[in-house]
Amino acid sequence: MDMTRFDIRKIQRTPEQWSAIAFKSTTENNNQWNIAFGLVVAAIAASATSGITGALIAGWTLYSSFKKAKEIQRNQAAIREYGCIAHILDGDDFRGYVQQVGQDSVNKELQFASSQEYEFSKAAIDYIEDTVQINESPQVLIPSASPMLVPSDSLPVNINTSSSIHNPTHVIDIVREIASPIRNCIIFGIGGSGKGMLVANALRRIKAENPNRKIFYIDPKNEPGEYGYIEGVVDVVRRKKCKNESPENICKWMDEVLDGTSEEIGYIEWANNQSESLLVIDEGSTLGDAAKKCRNERIGTLILHISSLGGSSKENVWLLAQSPYVGPLGLNLSATSQITAVAIISDKNTNVLKQWKKSPILEMIDLEQINTLIKASPCNRAVFFGGNSTWGAMPELPNYSALDRDNDKPTGDSLSTQERRQLRTATATPLTPSQQMIDKLERTRHLTLEDFIVKELGQNDRADELKTAIVTLIHQTDHQGLIYKFKIDV
Repeated sequence: MDMTRFDIRKIQRTPEQWSAIAFKSTTENNNQWNIAFGLVVAAIAASATSGITGALIAGWTLYSSFKKAKEIQRNQAAIREYGCIAHILDGDDFRGYVQQVGQDSVNKELQFASSQEYEFSKAAIDYIEDTVQINESPQVLIPSASPMLVPSDSLPVNINTSSSIHNPTHVIDIVREIASPIRNCIIFGIGGSGKGMLVANALRRIKAENPNRKIFYIDPKNEPGEYGYIEGVVDVVRRKKCKNESPENICKWMDEVLDGTSEEIGYIEWANNQSESLLVIDEGSTLGDAAKKCRNERIGTLILHISSLGGSSKENVWLLAQSPYVGPLGLNLSATSQITAVAIISDKNTNVLKQWKKSPILEMIDLEQINTLIKASPCNRAVFFGGNSTWGAMPELPNYSALDRDNDKPTGDSLSTQERRQLRTATATPLTPSQQMIDKLERTRHLTLEDFIVKELGQNDRADELKTAIVTLIHQTDHQGLIYKFKIDV
């Protein structure tokens, strides 16, 4: 029996909480007192020596203080715009951050901070020096006023540090990035880009890791073919077919979703009764258009409040939209660092890059680079993750809907109704035994191989043997979606 209370993972902070700690540290600089003290010293020096000496001291003090203020502003911008905080954290905060997020993530942030010439904390500099010594690399000689650049051989290969550098073969585990831990996100891409599939897989991961996290889903589209995305996963869903509805009717419905009716509980009351919750708002562009015309900013205000204030109460929000321009909702994404941008582009809609190029939350990438990433993706998509301002190739994910939108076929991996099973059978081609097993694994609602083998296959006596064979098959086919789904070691 373990008799100790020691637990190195006892304190786990959300990205929002870490950002708040970093931001607070930038405000604890006593800069105004440094200026006042410098002027007092200058006055004393002037009386003891000459006015010129006092003026020089005062001038230098003001210059140093304003220079420091400028660095503080840049650090605050790094927190807001990029979520880059490792170079700011100091002392126990820095060590705790490394312990929680891991050295790879910290190294990426420090490499980016170095490329932007941000000022580093003492703890960050010590960490870099230790990293250099561990890797037995020669120390880089740099001016004392500049941040120390981590040698490339001490960092993971192909780290992205700017919009001009993106690993052309890197597949981003985007499901893990937004779900473990849960981030506040805006997920955007035009229709058919894959937002629904991403959210479907991320929600399943959240439920698998933490069944206590309750999910409230707002669906202004109400397409039966897409029910499978969230069927059996979300706790509450509110649907309405808003297509061709007036802005007034859409806003009225949204008010009822938030406030409740005599028959249904509203989101606000529901969330107050949950210890952990996630609000998912689909079709944010449609809601934004109606909100703008009705001058109703409730949704935008709610999103901002959850993203800014919901961290301590474990309340998060995801907004799905057609584009990053969600100003009509009353939401200024460039003014908050608490919402992470995720963008998806497929091989069929690369032209949207031109439309999105003015967005302040999206790292720009040229057409040649985006096409390279799309070709490297097993599903012909590129994905942007705002957590580290990086573009990468999109992994292949199970499709839980009844539609294959890429090929305009009534197929999918969801088996929620008999009709969908019939549609799938009618359009299917003969499968090999291995393909049949992959097909079953994609469609099962079980989230562990043990449950799948025992409860669905009914093979309790051969569970270990079958598990080994299934893991081997998944590795042989390099099926990233199933690796994510069943948490198989790579």
